[in-house]
Amino acid sequence: MFKNLREEMKKEMAIAKEDLAKDAFKVWQVDYNGHIIRVTNAMAEETLAINNEIVDCKSRDSIFKQLLPFVTLRGKMAEADGTVSKVTVKLGGLITLNCCIKVNGTVLLKEKHKIPLGLK
Repeated sequence: MFKNLREEMKKEMAIAKEDLAKDAFKVWQVDYNGHIIRVTNAMAEETLAINNEIVDCKSRDSIFKQLLPFVTLRGKMAEADGTVSKVTVKLGGLITLNCCIKVNGTVLLKEKHKIPLGLK
């Protein structure tokens, strides 16, 4: 009896994790002076890509690391005039996923994405 209950609980947890991973996946993309800045949030990692090249990535190998609700991603990009611009992304939240993309301190994008908790 308990073996069946345990197996059923494992199946339900796997389904719940799958649903949460789908709900938490989000991509933001902005254009800045001809550069494409793309931020991807997934259940186990966040990435910052500039011109289709990943420049920073934070990944978690444990569900318990989800308790740290915010991460900061950083990157640099060379401008046409030879200067280097700094890209900073702050990403996270518990129920609402917040994304703030800045270049040299100027906010390019500030957006909130509500994560549905799958309670139906």
